[in-house]
Amino acid sequence: MIIQNHQDLLTHGNIEGRRIVLDILEAGINAADPYENVFSLLRVQDNSLIVGNERFPPADLPGLPPPPNARPRTGEPLVFDLSEVGNIYVVGGGKAAQRQAQAIEGVLGDRITEGHINAKKGDKIVLKRIEVSLAGHPIPDEESVTGARRILEIEHKARKGDIVFLSESGGGSALMALPAPGISLADLQEVYRILYFACGAPMPIANAVRNQLTIVRGLHPRDVGQATLIHICTTETPPDLRVHTNDRPSDVDPYQHAIDILKEYGCWDQVSESVRAFLLHADPAYAPLRSEEWYGNPMHYFRVMGPEYMLEGARRRAEELGLRATILVSSLSDVEAQPTAEVMAYIAQEIEALDRPLPAPCVLLCGGELVVAVGQETGIGGRSQEFVLATARRIAGSRRIVIASADSDGSDGPTDMDGGIVDGYTFERAAQAGVSISEALKHHDSSTALVALGDAIHTGILRTNVRDLRVIYVGA
Repeated sequence: MIIQNHQDLLTHGNIEGRRIVLDILEAGINAADPYENVFSLLRVQDNSLIVGNERFPPADLPGLPPPPNARPRTGEPLVFDLSEVGNIYVVGGGKAAQRQAQAIEGVLGDRITEGHINAKKGDKIVLKRIEVSLAGHPIPDEESVTGARRILEIEHKARKGDIVFLSESGGGSALMALPAPGISLADLQEVYRILYFACGAPMPIANAVRNQLTIVRGLHPRDVGQATLIHICTTETPPDLRVHTNDRPSDVDPYQHAIDILKEYGCWDQVSESVRAFLLHADPAYAPLRSEEWYGNPMHYFRVMGPEYMLEGARRRAEELGLRATILVSSLSDVEAQPTAEVMAYIAQEIEALDRPLPAPCVLLCGGELVVAVGQETGIGGRSQEFVLATARRIAGSRRIVIASADSDGSDGPTDMDGGIVDGYTFERAAQAGVSISEALKHHDSSTALVALGDAIHTGILRTNVRDLRVIYVGA
C-alpha cells in the first residue's frame, strides 16, 4: 500500500469513515504515477524510434505561442530512423523525473548514450544507465548544484542528429538549481526561504524570481543546440484551465518582473547584494527563451501526467464504493491553508445538516496546492497537514465527517509526513491528550500535533508531482 501507516490510522476516531477516505486517497495518488504513460509513449519498431500516439501527440509548449513561420503540429507520432540517430541523452529533474526516465530506460535500454537526472533526497535510485543526483527540496543544496552542472555538461555535448530526452516535473526549480554567475548557493537558498516560506508567495510568483536566478531550467533548447529535444513532462495544473493569474505580461522584462515581486513582498532589501546586482544587470544571456528560440531547433513537447489523473482515480474509487462523488475544484491553489480549510469544513457541515450541494453519503475532491506563510514562526508542518488540522476545529463533534489531505509527491512541506487525516472526534481527542490545535495552528506546528494524535499520513517519496489531493467525506 502507498500509505505506510494505514492500519495505525484506523485505530481511533471514525474508523469506518477513515477507512473509506484512506481508500479513496490511496487510489487517487496511485493514479498519478507517470510510468505507464511514458512507457506507452515510446516504442522501437523495425529499427525506428516512434514517439507519440493518439493519447499523447506532439504538442506546442503550453503558454508559448509558436512564431509565425512555425509549421503547425499534425498530431502524428515522431519517427526516427535509429541508423541515422547519433547519441541519445536523457536529462532532467523534478519529483517525477526519475520515474519518467525509468520508463524511457525501460524502452531504450543500452541505446541510451548517457544521462543524468536530479531527483529528491529520500528517493531510491532505480535507474541503471542514467546517473542520478539526490538533491535538496524545497531548499536546494550542493547536490542540486552539482547535478545541474552535470546535466548542463551533457546537454552541451549534444549535436545535430542526436536526441535529448528532457524529463521534467514540478520540483525542478530547487532540484536543478544552478545559481547564475555571481550568485552563491547560500544566496539562492535565502531567496527561497524568504519568498516562499516566510512571505508565503504562491509558487508561480516564487518561480518568477528563483528561476530567473538559475541557469538550467527553462534554457534547455539553447543548451542542446541543433539536437532534437523531446520534452516529457508531468504538470501540476489541469489541461485547459488557466490557474495562474499572476504570470508575467509579455511586454514586461523578466528581470524587472522579479525585482517588482521582491519589492511587492517587502524582501528586496533582505536578499543579498549579489542577487540584487544580478537582477539589476539584466544579462540577456540568462533571460527566459523567446518563442522563436524554443522552436528554432527541433523541439517536441509531451504532457504525460497531470492532476486530472489523480482526481479521476479518486472519483472512480469513491463511486466503486457506492458513494456520490464530485471534483469540487481541480486546482484550488495559491491561497492560505487555514481559511480554505474553514470554507471546506463549512461545506461538509452543510451536507451533513441539509444534504446540499450533494446528499450524503458523498465525497468532495479537491486538487491544487495551498500556501502557508510561516513568517517568523518555527513550527513544523506543511500545507496538507495545516489544512486538515484547521478543519478539525470546525467539524468537532460530527459523527459523519472525515477529511484528509496528502501531497502526491509523498512529502508535505519540509517534513517526512505526507499529510494528515481528521474527523469529528479529533478535537476532543486532542483536548484529552493535552494537544492545543489552536496553538499548533497559530505557530504553524501542524506536524507536531498530528503526530501526537496519530493522524499524520506517511507514504515515503512517491516519484510524481501533480500537487495535492483533499478528500472530504460525509457519511450517511
